[in-house]
Amino acid sequence: MMEEFQVAVVGAGPAGSTAAEVAALAGAKVVLIDRKSEIGTPVQCGGFLPEVHELKGLMPRARLPATLVEIPERCVLHRTSLQRIYPPSGRSKEFPVAARVVDRRAFDRHLASRAARAGSRVLPATRARLDSGRLLLSGRFSGSIAPQVIVGADGPSSDISRSMGNPKGEMGICIEYEMADVEIDAAAAEMYFSTRYAPGGYAWIIPIANDMAFVGVGVRASYLGRAKVPDLLDRFVKEHPQASGKLRRGEVLAVMRGLVPASGSVGSLQKEGLLLAGDAAGHVMATSGGGIPLAMVAGRIAGEVASEHLKGSAMLAEYPSRIRDAFGKELERSVRIKKMVEVAMHSDRLMDALLGALGPQQIKAVMRAQIPAAWPKVRDHSEEPSADDR
Repeated sequence: MMEEFQVAVVGAGPAGSTAAEVAALAGAKVVLIDRKSEIGTPVQCGGFLPEVHELKGLMPRARLPATLVEIPERCVLHRTSLQRIYPPSGRSKEFPVAARVVDRRAFDRHLASRAARAGSRVLPATRARLDSGRLLLSGRFSGSIAPQVIVGADGPSSDISRSMGNPKGEMGICIEYEMADVEIDAAAAEMYFSTRYAPGGYAWIIPIANDMAFVGVGVRASYLGRAKVPDLLDRFVKEHPQASGKLRRGEVLAVMRGLVPASGSVGSLQKEGLLLAGDAAGHVMATSGGGIPLAMVAGRIAGEVASEHLKGSAMLAEYPSRIRDAFGKELERSVRIKKMVEVAMHSDRLMDALLGALGPQQIKAVMRAQIPAAWPKVRDHSEEPSADDR
């Protein structure tokens, strides 16, 4: 491959495709590389995405990409209006959350197609290996390129991140069914906490139609013991006191698996000509496992910094501070909250007590990585309670 590219983006997920589109629209010569033969497949995420006003509550200082604000209806499977939390006791609490459930296959392809229309060259079924500042390509496209900027958006097991010296952080292990013929509340996305069904994480039911849902569990390896994640999901579907009645008659149409970073931002987001965005950078809320919004905001920032660097108007070293300004405070708080509830995650009794002490709006605040007023001893003195806390 003899073409000269200024920016190479490795990984055509929400972060990578956003970075490629933004850089290409700014005039950079961009290549977008993805090892998957079909971008967006296999699906590795439930696609739960809060509506715009909810995202502004989650990341109040971030400028949202247009692609996160205006999502084509063909990419939206369903809309929900409630989030319902089930502690181990089964006494649920709920609060309003307006959200879209996106078809990740369609959504990822939509974002990649926008990058292509902006001028990016797209290379599917192609692996990229970093070697002394060059990318060695193999697969459908082979050769080597030496771009001035490389954006690593290559997922939770990022080779680009490892090459920058970042250690592999703790991962959440997820498995999810797409199920039909279930008896669910189609307006509510539900989260279930229990050491028996989802140790160190939670199980979920995310409606995608009146009688269809994504049903899954996400757990941390350190909590698993001898349990196997597929067995936990089957146990949840068949035996959970509240969920099994909704799911027992359902049929599984698809099985999806994936990893989710659970330790917050990696140590280095920028090194020499390298930038990290999305799962590769640990841009996932530790309180919920949600990463699409953060990934797309990070992708926008990476694309802007890369293109401005090429024009001489910005240094790549500015990238980490721009990320911090956009959502760094919220991401750091989500990790703090996760650490604060570690003890409770080992005990259903303690988890019941923790969730029982919080009102619905306080639980919503925690999901947004806002430390509620019920925890004054651990609040930063510089922070005021959020409106949802009061």
